[in-house]
Amino acid sequence: MHLDFKPFAMIYCVKVIIMKKPVGIILKTAAGLSAYLAASACAYMPFVIAGAKKRYDDDCGCLLVLGGDIIGAETPSPQLFERMKRAAEYLELHPDTLAIPCGGCFRKNQKKSEAAVIADYLVSRGISPGRIILEDKSETTFENFDNALKIIKEKIPEKDVGIAFLTSSYHIFRASLIAKICSFPDVGKVTAITPGESFKRFAREYFTAYQLPYELIKRKVCKKK
Repeated sequence: MHLDFKPFAMIYCVKVIIMKKPVGIILKTAAGLSAYLAASACAYMPFVIAGAKKRYDDDCGCLLVLGGDIIGAETPSPQLFERMKRAAEYLELHPDTLAIPCGGCFRKNQKKSEAAVIADYLVSRGISPGRIILEDKSETTFENFDNALKIIKEKIPEKDVGIAFLTSSYHIFRASLIAKICSFPDVGKVTAITPGESFKRFAREYFTAYQLPYELIKRKVCKKK
């Protein structure tokens, strides 16, 4: 019995022709995306890393303590705990500085706002409640700065009071850009150390950077309207 393989060969050739173009498009798209990710990482991440290496300790009359993750009902994550510790140390050394702990209560099973968790810790460390003003509505770093600026204008009338924010080292650079986008005046910085899983934190900084141009454009458009 003689088998004619020509029909099978023709079918195979047709499949290759059909598949070749989509596969080529997919490969070119993947290559272009990879090149973009590599180029943008090379442009952005050196600034993030440089900011993380510096231990900022700027003087201020008002310190914004940026919130962080809450585990369960009210347990601060290691990242937030380091920020709280650093805030307490700073406020002990600067007895005239006011503190604005930032962060709301918006996660599943969370019972206490980030701001309240921070404030309770500061009070336990001997910081007077009279020096603490809560910003307990925000869910993002942008909202931290937006809401804190409103509080400063309403409750801290002195125009010349120096303002600084405190956050983890990996977050310093992006938070500085966010402060500018939120129309903050010249703002100082105070660094808290980044606990374990630092690679994960730095990777997150890269993948959340897209928010910066989006928010900048959105706010400029809203101003024009």
